[in-house]
Amino acid sequence: MTRRPDPEPKLLLVETAWQMRAPSGRILACGIYDTDAPGLEVRCGYGDDLLYSRRVADMEAARTEAEELRTTVLAKGGFTEVVKEH
Repeated sequence: MTRRPDPEPKLLLVETAWQMRAPSGRILACGIYDTDAPGLEVRCGYGDDLLYSRRVADMEAARTEAEELRTTVLAKGGFTEVVKEH
């Protein structure tokens, strides 16, 4: 009997909070995700290279966390915001 592989965990992007260009030219992105666990997850990183993750209760807390991260990254210097095109 062959065991079925475990299903992939849910990781759905709800909202891109911000994107910044690093001094290296890479894009650092922060997003709010819906996962299998309760609440939402704020994740920041370079593509698949996850640098930060935190679970929060709701969208308001997620946006607050993302804004605090944005301010912290800008304070480090060298990063420039990537403007969202609508």
